Parts: sequence; C-alpha cells; structure tokens
Amino acid sequence: MKHEIVHLALEALKQTTGIQAVFKDKKPLDGELKFTFNGITYAFAVEIKQELRTHQLPRIENYFENNVNYLLIAKRIFPKIKEELRQKGIPYLEVNGNIYLKKDGLFLFVDTQKPIEVEKNKGNRAFTKTGLKVLFFLLQHKEAIHLPQRELAELTNVALGNIPQVMDGLKETGYLIPLNNKTLVWDNRKALFERWIADYATILRPKLVKERYRLKANWQEIQFKNQKTLWGGEPAADILTHHLRPEKFLIYTKESRMELIKDYKLMPDKNGELEVLEMFWKENESKTAPPIIVYADLMLEGGKRNKETAQKIYHEHIEPNL
Repeated sequence: MKHEIVHLALEALKQTTGIQAVFKDKKPLDGELKFTFNGITYAFAVEIKQELRTHQLPRIENYFENNVNYLLIAKRIFPKIKEELRQKGIPYLEVNGNIYLKKDGLFLFVDTQKPIEVEKNKGNRAFTKTGLKVLFFLLQHKEAIHLPQRELAELTNVALGNIPQVMDGLKETGYLIPLNNKTLVWDNRKALFERWIADYATILRPKLVKERYRLKANWQEIQFKNQKTLWGGEPAADILTHHLRPEKFLIYTKESRMELIKDYKLMPDKNGELEVLEMFWKENESKTAPPIIVYADLMLEGGKRNKETAQKIYHEHIEPNL
C-alpha cells in the first residue's frame, strides 16, 4: 500500500511540476526521496500516510522537528490540515500531485488537483459504530480480551453476537494475535488507538450528538447526579490537568432533555455554548468522560491550546495503558 501511494504521488508530481523524483526504502522513516532541480539535488526523509487526521498532527510535527529534510506523502490531506502544515512549514505531497515544499531556495506549491477518495475498510466489524464502542473499552482495559464474551458484552453495552465479530476483526487487521486456541496478545495498540480516534470522529461521534444548550450558571457550580452526566471536552480537560480554561463546553449524558433542563437549568438553544452528546459507556465515579474521549474531543476541536492539553492527557492518562 505504501509503495503504491508513493508511485502514484511521484507520477502526479511529474505531471504537475515536471519533476522526476526517485524513492527508495530507507530508515529512519518510510524511505528517502531524491530529485534534481536546476542542477541541485534534494533528498528528503519520507513518511507515508493513507489519510492524515487532525489528531496525528502533533506526531507529524515531532517527526518534522527531529528529521532533517522531512517530507510527508499522503493519499489525501484535508484542506484545514494542509493549511496547518503550511503554517508550520511542514512539506507534503499528495497522491493527486498537490504539493507544498519550501527548501533551500526551492518553493513548490500546487493546490489545484482534485482530492482522491480514500477507500474505506468494508466488512470489518471492529470498526463499525458498535465495534468502536467495544474497542473504546478494550483500549482502556487491555486484559479484557481474556474475559468471557458475555461479560465483555455486558461491560460494553453491546449485544453478545457482536463480540466474536469484533474480535475476528481485530485478528484480521493484526491488532490481536492468537498464540493458541485460548490465548490472544495485543500488537501495536498505539496504531489501534490512532485508528479508533479517526473512526470515532467520522463513524461513532456524529451518531452521539443530541442538542445544544445555553448555560445559566458557572459550569464549575453545576453538580451532576448519579454519574449519568459527565463533562467532556475543554471542561473535562481542565478538571484532569488544571491546564486549560474552557471556552467551549461539552457534556456526555444518559439523562433526558427534561432532566437536563430541570436539574441543571440548561436552556435549549441551537447556538448555545454547551454541546450535549449521548454517553455510550457505563457510568463511573469520575466527574469527566474517560481520558480517551476527552483527548478525542480536544484533538477534533483543534487549536494550539487544546492540542497541548490533549498531549498532556495522552502522556499522563492514555499512553501508559497502550
């Protein structure tokens, strides 16, 4: 797949700029790309991606800072992300021939080619709406793969018949490896976490959106009941890190519209500052949604302060369990 992406990108680069480039596998990243322009040879350390998402930007920026002549090649990069890459001076090349590259007197910028649609993985039940709910639990509890399937279904609030299909999907994609008939081991949970964030944003989260409300009180004075409503997004990040003053507000809830209005004096308002999403996991004793959800909220909202706080949450609450 990676070599196909590079091949198509270099063919498109030749069409859009006339530059004939050569790629070969080489560490420390995915390979090295070389071309000569106006008598000068340029060499780049290349990272190859299928599709770039907002939550991956901090890692891309880290690679850029730690690899001389870094170049990102991707099948597709969304316009907002391309703009962020350009603001940071990070070079990229898309499979369609769009390119941003500023290096040693050379400046290439093409953004006129139509995007190429990325094929979605079809048929794998681990990455459906229901499968993502199961993965959400497994990313927090790595030993849960050894639980009886009925117990895992109860803990994840999904029908029992979904569990073997999700487990088969994880085996099919190589995230779970059978050692024998009874033992499974994880492989590359960090990559699975990144994939979960990307699919959560496009598959599961849109199904959770309920309504917007206007806050009538200071958010810190609101006392939620019975763990059926929890803070997400920026308020949750502030509770977890004391590092972010919320400007946008988000809750996850199992309570009804009337309960939210009556118990917390929330006023329905399509332009309100509070977004309400359905809580799809079992209640816990925390005031906030699980750190994985809070991290996803911050990365999907974007902005420098959110990303900085998201990385703090990742290192302190998520990475140790991956």
